[in-house]
Amino acid sequence: MKNFITLFSFLFILSCSQGQKKLNEKKSNLPKSGIVEYDISLKTDENVDPKDFGTKARTTFNAEKLYLKKLDGKDTESFQIIDLASGQETNYITFRDKKYALLSTSDMVPPVGEFTFQKDKKVIQGYTCQKATAPMGDSELVAWFTPDMGVNFCPYADAKGFALEYTLNMQYGQVTYSASKVSLQPVDEKLFQPSPDYKKITMKELQAELMGGPIESNFKKGEMLPNFDLTDMHDKRLQLSDLKGKVVLINFWFINCPPCRMEMPDLNELKAEYAGKDVEFIAITFDRKNDVHKFLKEIPFDYRIFPNARQIIEKYGIMGFPTSVIIDKSGKIVDSKMGGSMNIKEELKAFIEAAM
Repeated sequence: MKNFITLFSFLFILSCSQGQKKLNEKKSNLPKSGIVEYDISLKTDENVDPKDFGTKARTTFNAEKLYLKKLDGKDTESFQIIDLASGQETNYITFRDKKYALLSTSDMVPPVGEFTFQKDKKVIQGYTCQKATAPMGDSELVAWFTPDMGVNFCPYADAKGFALEYTLNMQYGQVTYSASKVSLQPVDEKLFQPSPDYKKITMKELQAELMGGPIESNFKKGEMLPNFDLTDMHDKRLQLSDLKGKVVLINFWFINCPPCRMEMPDLNELKAEYAGKDVEFIAITFDRKNDVHKFLKEIPFDYRIFPNARQIIEKYGIMGFPTSVIIDKSGKIVDSKMGGSMNIKEELKAFIEAAM
């Protein structure tokens, strides 16, 4: 069973075409179907194994649609289909043995500005490509376009040709897709017609459906919580074993999580109530340090925060956000709370008192 973090990681890792808003230009005498395979390279300050992330992907396209699928990595069941005329992107995912057709919305992707073409050119798989850059949030999207394909394609933006190489600075690090094979030919049209078993749903609807029903916690009362070794926002390392002799509350969260934000004022008040006592409050997120730093300028979160912690979140099998777990002075799990709650402060306080 895939965990919840894998679901949202997929939306960032695989996504590479939201914002394809304009109808592809009619290009006479050029094939309008084919396959482009990409090698993927990842640079990240997180503990992410490129083999888990994925090292290869394939796009299959015709004049109207483009199908994108990772060929390796943790998630090879999921895929995307992009309507090249409207720009609508749909992520087809399997989660908890259910199939979803997740419709992308503008709040799921970083904003991308207009492309500026540079003088630089290079040949990729026999096609002459020109370099273009566009502002992408606080960073830049770099793409190498060829005009010699029948359709236009580029991640997150209005395409100016077919991008045979592109580099994105994403939440999890810098990722580059480089074409390793180009084959312009008729393709299997069935790829663009997924099974009707996939339920059409928006991100908000999916969150409500997953959080609205029971989700089994991986944290078992009375068991020892496995150790971790993480680095906080001030570059100070901590192992969970260092906290033996104290009650510990660990909150798992991420920036773009409305329930996480909602409970932060209560979590801050809870910490203040235990000032000077043997209780440690820490927060673990897969978000990058710079992004967390910007977030904290707007929304205070007074816990000791550990960013770039995707690996430990996956190790613990976190199934939903936010999740809080309380361990006693010996390191054993007292209880856990998954999902937002109007009474989160009182519920967690009861767990802390039981642990003390």
